[in-house]
Amino acid sequence: MSLNNRLEHMFNNEDSSAVRAKILREAQVLFIKNGYKGTSVRDIAKASETNVAMVNYYFHSKYNLFELIFEEALDVLTQRLFATITSDLPFFELIEMWIHTYYEILFEYPQIAAFILNEVSLNPEGLTHRIKNRNPYSSFSKIEERIEEEIKKGTIRKTPAADFLLNILSMCMFPFMFGNLAMTLMEIPYSTYTQLIADHEKYVIQFTMNALKPSDNKAN
Repeated sequence: MSLNNRLEHMFNNEDSSAVRAKILREAQVLFIKNGYKGTSVRDIAKASETNVAMVNYYFHSKYNLFELIFEEALDVLTQRLFATITSDLPFFELIEMWIHTYYEILFEYPQIAAFILNEVSLNPEGLTHRIKNRNPYSSFSKIEERIEEEIKKGTIRKTPAADFLLNILSMCMFPFMFGNLAMTLMEIPYSTYTQLIADHEKYVIQFTMNALKPSDNKAN
């Protein structure tokens, strides 16, 4: 009997969907805790009370498993961000909620930042394709229109929309991308670093608001 046949026979006695869901759940916990490189298929099998053959049967490779988790997280990220960007909130409330949404989701799915960093280096075309599939253009056009409206009203300084989008993205993503390095350099535990990041969110919001205000209003 082939390996696949033996596995199929084994799974007939179990709830396959429950086993698959448990593997995904435990893999997400391990990827968050140890990162992609620090997590092995054997680690995932042990945590999910399965075995390496079962993990490979359902997901074929660690990368495929991680990719599924990342796709789910990316869906959550883009849906919440796009909903915020296209909302009718007052402009400065919208900006604050936009930044908060990044931090909220990246605390929930910190593996997003690591995966994006990896894809930017190794597979930028694939990452571009993933993002384009989620049709970001209408959302970004909406925020560009809001920025132009506020410039005309004189409530914010002249601000190129593309630069503004990149600034928010980089300020929000960077602390999560280099969290492990920062904790090592500063010799602090994860709990201390998470509090540091939570405080940093407030700083990013205030920094962004001040950067948007016309020069004569910055001190207010």
